[in-house]
Amino acid sequence: MLGALQLTGESQLRGLNGASAPEGGFMGASPDRSLTRTTVLLIACAAIFCQLQTRPSFAQGPQQGAGFLGGWCAQGDPAKQASITSNGVFFTLTNESGSTSTGHLQGAQQNAIVADGWQFVQGNLSPDGRRINWSNGTFWARCDNGGGGGGGGGGGRYPNIDGTWYRGGDHSLACYIRQRGRNLRLTNESGATASGSFDSRRHVTTNWSGTTIGGTVVDRGDRINWDNGTFWTR
Repeated sequence: MLGALQLTGESQLRGLNGASAPEGGFMGASPDRSLTRTTVLLIACAAIFCQLQTRPSFAQGPQQGAGFLGGWCAQGDPAKQASITSNGVFFTLTNESGSTSTGHLQGAQQNAIVADGWQFVQGNLSPDGRRINWSNGTFWARCDNGGGGGGGGGGGRYPNIDGTWYRGGDHSLACYIRQRGRNLRLTNESGATASGSFDSRRHVTTNWSGTTIGGTVVDRGDRINWDNGTFWTR
């Protein structure tokens, strides 16, 4: 009898032990919890990534500030040529002395430009787009290029930029321009060629195998400031 009780007790103990820790019991649940945590983290990361992707870009494309681009005359004087160009990321301002500055737009209406390299002087574009009034008391006005645009000859209308030029003023980096009236053929220091033409008295537009680069002729025709940040001198 005692032996039977002992056997029964041992069987019950074995049954309790077996019931208390089934296969894959508490230890088996933790991979599911880890998987849940991983899923939550992945969802959170995806949400953050989407927020970053949808944040507005502040890079200034060519559409922004288009009213500032092109040739200008300092104080309205046609002999004092200035210009503003953009490569789609930043603006380049060139004054009548050939000095250049990067620039950025300012104001909710994007009708003000700040010249970072000229002690942050600010220019406000007039409503008609014909004048920039600078905070230092000066102004730039659109240049009147007199009479029509036709092709022939041009006489003294366009500056003579035909000849040999040097990139960055370095005489080991010779470039060449062949000019016929307002039309140009250019060769850079690497031998690449481009076609181009004057689109105003002091501004040229060139096409380098599909890439358009503008240039402003300054210093009595002895320097071209390109809107990619480089310049040629002679």
